Amino acid sequence: MTSPDSEFDQRVRAGILSEAIDTAALERSLRDRIQRPRIPRWAFAAAAGIILAIVSGVTYRTLFRPPTPPLCIAAAEDHRREIVNGEPRRWLTDVAAIRSLALKQGVPASAIPALGAVGYRLERGRLCFLKKQIFLHLVYAKDGDEISVYLRPRGSDSPFNHSVHEAFAGPEDLAYFQTDRLSTVFVARHNVLRFAVKQRFVLQ
Repeated sequence: MTSPDSEFDQRVRAGILSEAIDTAALERSLRDRIQRPRIPRWAFAAAAGIILAIVSGVTYRTLFRPPTPPLCIAAAEDHRREIVNGEPRRWLTDVAAIRSLALKQGVPASAIPALGAVGYRLERGRLCFLKKQIFLHLVYAKDGDEISVYLRPRGSDSPFNHSVHEAFAGPEDLAYFQTDRLSTVFVARHNVLRFAVKQRFVLQ
């Protein structure tokens, strides 16, 4: 004979088992977790390697880059005063007069048009002092960009060599080299290295 409590338990159990259990939400959650892309460990390692290389490169350039020659720093300061800030100076704008001035300073007159062979036009020129040395300061322009070119006959005390070197002084980019006849410094806000490399061949 079945007791009333036992009959009640059986009814409760039957009622629970007869209810439909909605497992759709649980299935969706499991499916999303399975389909969700997981970033492999090698990707984290690769990203860490790239970041380390960038940081190392910046540190190397900062700590081990050769110091900017004092002559180049003086050229950058002169360019900033006369070209960027536009401090008043007496300039020659006639090409014939500039070529004559170049000859008087021992700079080949052929260097004047040669420097404009890459699309830049000569705007003006004058003499200036950099570290107690006289340089012919030429300004070339193209599409709003201005590049200062400093030329003087090569001396025995020239700190440059025949390779084109890049340097920096504040916001200005610099490049410098020497040929068999000339010591040269180029100053601009950007693209100066590309300009200098091209001029290295025309000034030989």
